[in-house]
Amino acid sequence: MKVVIAIPTNGNDGREQLSGVFDWVNTHAGWEVQLIITRSNIINGQFEKAVCDADGVYLCTACENERIARFLQSLDVKMVVTDEYLVPLYQKTPSVRFLIPNNVAIGRDAAHYFNSLGRFASYGFVHGAIHYLWSMGREKGFCMAAPRKMPFFSFPSEESKWNLGEGSDFLGAPIFSFPSEENKPTHDSRFTVRQYSPAIPQDRLAAWLEMLPKPTAIFAANDITASYVLRVCSQLGLDVPHQIAVLGCDNDPLIFANTRPALSSLQLPFRKLGYRAAETLDKLLKGRKTPQRTILVSGTRLFARASSAAIPPATVLVERARTYIKEHACEGIRASDVVSYLGVSRSLLGMRFKDICGKSVIDEILDCRLAEVKRFLRETDRTILQIGRDCGFNDPDNLTRLFRKRYGVSMSEWRKKTLRPAP
Repeated sequence: MKVVIAIPTNGNDGREQLSGVFDWVNTHAGWEVQLIITRSNIINGQFEKAVCDADGVYLCTACENERIARFLQSLDVKMVVTDEYLVPLYQKTPSVRFLIPNNVAIGRDAAHYFNSLGRFASYGFVHGAIHYLWSMGREKGFCMAAPRKMPFFSFPSEESKWNLGEGSDFLGAPIFSFPSEENKPTHDSRFTVRQYSPAIPQDRLAAWLEMLPKPTAIFAANDITASYVLRVCSQLGLDVPHQIAVLGCDNDPLIFANTRPALSSLQLPFRKLGYRAAETLDKLLKGRKTPQRTILVSGTRLFARASSAAIPPATVLVERARTYIKEHACEGIRASDVVSYLGVSRSLLGMRFKDICGKSVIDEILDCRLAEVKRFLRETDRTILQIGRDCGFNDPDNLTRLFRKRYGVSMSEWRKKTLRPAP
């Protein structure tokens, strides 16, 4: 049987998919394969010429879409399609099967990896300049699996609408516009299509990165976008991975080998996809039934590198310290007590705490004590002297000075402002 395989190999995804096809071909006799691996082979008519006497077609290229679709449908050739943007064209063609990466599952895998590293202050997803459907699927899965109590941010996040008017290509890539300058990053759960912008504006991405609560876990749509995030972080002086941990998609050696720090990435199931698509096409050619018309292929492999791999010990250490401080701050503990509890050097704890929280251990202890002081002022009728002692302040004058310096009013004034009037 003669099979034409049209897969662009300029990216790692295409090369991996083609490797999966040949994993199947090399263990199953009976195929005569002709490859179409460049856009020019589609445009100059070589593809049509090859397909004219073919038994089956493996199609994964969004080029000359409508013309190629009309041609293939006139032949009624057995086909598998692995490019999701071609699905609308062939949905009514009974001899076609679709195999698509499960992008929602990919996003979930990314979140599960970050969740395993410890607690982050926020999670963020960065789309590329063009917002493809697969990018939106990855964001959706990432958001779904991120901790519910953690703030989730998306860049860009402007409300979107479908753009199928003049100048748009229904079969082309769905694309987004960027938010206005005044917009702040917010979670957008609609995952709809937006207008086109030629490149990610560096100043807006920089502003977005700076305002994220740190430490932040960032999942980028692909390795190219992730490498851009790393470059902007470097220009801003943001510490990767202690302030911002970055994860990409594709595990493309041409990218991760040239990022500083080395980029962590998910290798996507394109090889598995290629194998299953070849297997499915062979069943069609032999007249066998396939279980379903559309098959979602899941399964990623994580390659943890310096852009995220160094985060676990630091994050876990600081999280343990913060938990201990929260539980014992009002008992009069000092930084030395925290160090003793953790069994690490004071300099190491201080450095990690400053990197991740942006403040010292002593500041964290004071913050916890003052939070309790305000709670007692608001919820009880205890005297200020009693409250100070209950919250670990043995010197009432020191508490008075500290409270006024921090909040601009005395404790008595603060209590009057926050007490609810009697019904």
